[in-house]
Amino acid sequence: MTPPRPATDVDALRAALVAHARAVIARDGVDGLTMRALAGEAGMAVGMSYKAFTSREQLLRELTLASLRELAAGIEDWAVRPGGQLTDRLMEFADLQAASDAPALVDHLSQVPGGEEILREAVEAGITRSWAAVMTEFLRTRQREGTVRDDVDVEAFGFVLTAALHYVLVTNEPFLAPDRATLARYVGAVADQIGARP
Repeated sequence: MTPPRPATDVDALRAALVAHARAVIARDGVDGLTMRALAGEAGMAVGMSYKAFTSREQLLRELTLASLRELAAGIEDWAVRPGGQLTDRLMEFADLQAASDAPALVDHLSQVPGGEEILREAVEAGITRSWAAVMTEFLRTRQREGTVRDDVDVEAFGFVLTAALHYVLVTNEPFLAPDRATLARYVGAVADQIGARP
């Protein structure tokens, strides 16, 4: 008699598959994330991925909520951390978003039927808030500290900076996003314009 197979640790399987899903997205984009591609990346049969997630939509939901939580925590930590040159701090903000799969997932979900439900769930759960508001608070704090000029409209710059970064993160051909060095030059130019003069 063959001994029974051990029970699958579904929580561990889900966590592993989320990590593999991120690898698929990094390589093939959100559209390339299928249950078959996920199973291939994880080196398992497709049926195993369905033990953890009943559908691609459920996988996208869990992955999006986890990614947004991680990005929100990173941005909140960034916003309250003192010190640093303004250009460097603004690039840290850009790098946090560029390193996250949340922007690509949000962009994808905003374009597919039913995707808005997942995004609404994230907002209602308080997982995320306006990055423009976070940037405005960051710039306002810098203004009080004297590293951003007093005459700068920090709310307007908070909106423009986050809108520009959002565009860079979700842009598609033919409007190619700048490489990191070019983006750093653009961010540096903005910092030079709003930074207090010694």
